[in-house]
Amino acid sequence: MTDGSANGVTYTKILVPTDGSDYSFTAGRHAVYLAKNLGAELIVLNVVDVDMAFHAGIHYAESVKTLEQSGQEAISRIEALGRENGVTCKGMVVRGDPKDVILKLACEERIDCIVMGSIGMSAIERVLVGSVSEKVMRHACCPVLLVRS
Repeated sequence: MTDGSANGVTYTKILVPTDGSDYSFTAGRHAVYLAKNLGAELIVLNVVDVDMAFHAGIHYAESVKTLEQSGQEAISRIEALGRENGVTCKGMVVRGDPKDVILKLACEERIDCIVMGSIGMSAIERVLVGSVSEKVMRHACCPVLLVRS
């Protein structure tokens, strides 16, 4: 093959959603590794779940602002790792339902691979609460790499 890809597979844009947890930072480390070795751009995403902020009642605006600041801090942590490794990063804080935003952005931005953390919920937890990573994995328009800590 003349393009250096394996059977036409190329990753030029990698999406790593982060919620600031250690799980998502571990996924960020994997995403930076892939982006560095493949020469891909890394998009670091934090989704502010406005439904969670709504439960703050009269403090809604303050709650959203705090969540957005936390999201930017989570993004900055992975972007710093990317810069240390010579990876081009683009950070985004977006409001909405995390799984919906991740899935929509992956298609709109023509993402080649999503790298995200997986907490490893039990079967009962998945039934009762659901898992963002599981829903993304099942419905994404591109490959998804789930990273367990």
